[in-house]
Amino acid sequence: MKISSSSKIRGQIVPPPDKSISHRMLLFSSISTGKCTVHNLLRSEDTLRTMNFIKSIGAFVKDEGERIVIIPPVKLQEPSFPIDCGNSGTTSRIGMGLLARENFFSVLYGDESLSKRPMKRVVKPLSALGAKFDGRNNASNLPLSIRGGNLHSTRYVSELSSAQVKSAFIFAALSAEGESIYVENVQSRDHTEKFLSQFDLIKKDGNELKIIPGDIPAFTFEVVGDFSSAAFFLVLSIIHSNARLKINRVGLNPTRTGLLKVLKRMGGNIEIEKEEGVEPVGNIVAESSELKGTEVLPEEIPSMVDEVPLIALLGAFAEGETVVHGASELRKKESDRIEATVNILKKMGANIEGLEDGFRVRGKTPLHGAKVKSFGDHRMAMLASIAGVCSDGVEIEDAECVSISYPAFFSDLKGVME
Repeated sequence: MKISSSSKIRGQIVPPPDKSISHRMLLFSSISTGKCTVHNLLRSEDTLRTMNFIKSIGAFVKDEGERIVIIPPVKLQEPSFPIDCGNSGTTSRIGMGLLARENFFSVLYGDESLSKRPMKRVVKPLSALGAKFDGRNNASNLPLSIRGGNLHSTRYVSELSSAQVKSAFIFAALSAEGESIYVENVQSRDHTEKFLSQFDLIKKDGNELKIIPGDIPAFTFEVVGDFSSAAFFLVLSIIHSNARLKINRVGLNPTRTGLLKVLKRMGGNIEIEKEEGVEPVGNIVAESSELKGTEVLPEEIPSMVDEVPLIALLGAFAEGETVVHGASELRKKESDRIEATVNILKKMGANIEGLEDGFRVRGKTPLHGAKVKSFGDHRMAMLASIAGVCSDGVEIEDAECVSISYPAFFSDLKGVME
């Protein structure tokens, strides 16, 4: 894919539906007590993996365009074949929590990238509830086999801040005998607990979550726009020299929008209109800004984990130095996102240095055109695209991987370039 530069950025976009929430709504509906309707569900490679996942355990799914109707089975069925999670960490990890509820045998596998990603982080808390696992490297990597059911309550203190690990634990603990406690030192994305708190299935007390076993009633839900996808256009409008964009109906959950705080302290020109709800939603207007460097601390990372590579791009356009620490989790994503970010931006002329847990960028440094790799990572392909629009263009290998989360990314990008 060749991306050209643009002298002017104008317009409005509606970002695709939130990927994290779309996964969860499909999984929630498969264990609910009746027919569920989900509006504005994301159709992407990853979420279609989750859709096939719930079909394989007995859910009926009807795609009606504007909405998806899901009818859960009376009892989840043992899958006839191993379940292919593709490249989707959310499908595999939260799916493990759902499968751990049932006293049947199941197997999960994925593509080459997913098969390298760590799964022990989910196996440990689910094993503490009583589920049994086996798999490669002592159940550290896919393929993994699972036999669950007859779960007991426990108190689990997580070693890391991860919404996937937390959600897997919660899904399983909802079917355990007795209440369970999950503790995380730094709060990760809270989509799972926000949804379940409506039904009094979860209670929050400081950094502890109490999971109360029970059933999820049939529900209707509308998925908000994905902040992680919108973030690329947000950064585009701030670093471009002649830009103004309005991003409509985007999710504004505070556990997801840490990037907004970083942008504001760097000098980003942003206006926000916000509506409260189960998931807050609103509009963001952003335009060309004069930026100054900043330091991002480890405790800030969980609220912007998917947006951290964009901070490196912001740093290249900011006066002074921008440093990120505490982001070693990026090395365990679809690609090593620290190494990939450094590789892409350095090829385009940025003064960037990779650190074990982040990076250091010295700006302002004009970027130039280059041929770069996406490393098969949708976020890296989008990062390179935004950098190309704000420089002399870019050529990206394997750019089609954006379909994992944002199939319309390139058409939306072309639509705001003048």
